Amino acid sequence: VGLYGYLAYLPQREEIRRLSDQRDMKLQELSESRAVAKNLERFEKEVGQLEAQLKEALTQLPNQREIPELLKNISKLGKESNLEFLRFRPSKERPKQFYAEVPLELVFLGSYHNTGVFFDRISKMSRIINVENFKMAPNQKSGNQTLLQAQCVATTFRFLEEPRGKGQKK
Repeated sequence: VGLYGYLAYLPQREEIRRLSDQRDMKLQELSESRAVAKNLERFEKEVGQLEAQLKEALTQLPNQREIPELLKNISKLGKESNLEFLRFRPSKERPKQFYAEVPLELVFLGSYHNTGVFFDRISKMSRIINVENFKMAPNQKSGNQTLLQAQCVATTFRFLEEPRGKGQKK
């Protein structure tokens, strides 16, 4: 009887335990799959909403071809606001993970009111433009109005078609 237990029963008991553990794992996987299947419609709806949000966000990020047109529009808004540009210089693009920052150094002359009108018009553009490092100082008098010299960095963003770094998974 002891020999039977040692040679036949113990190996089968190990096999039963292994198969039982396998069954428990498969039941767990089945339970998880059922939970995913139960929520699949909700997940698909959520993916659709996220894709719509991404599409909307991308309309605010110009691509490489649209950057020159955007710069022309900013220049045009400055001239329409009666500002005189002393410097209008795009700086080197700063790539991030999925987008790139496109800074634009601006130095211009104009009245306080016209400067405010210019920034108001920029804020109403469909593209995202951040104005940073803004400085303003009196420069000269023109008639009864003091002209101010303002400088800032206007940064827009563009979508990078492919993520930075080669071999990265999407």
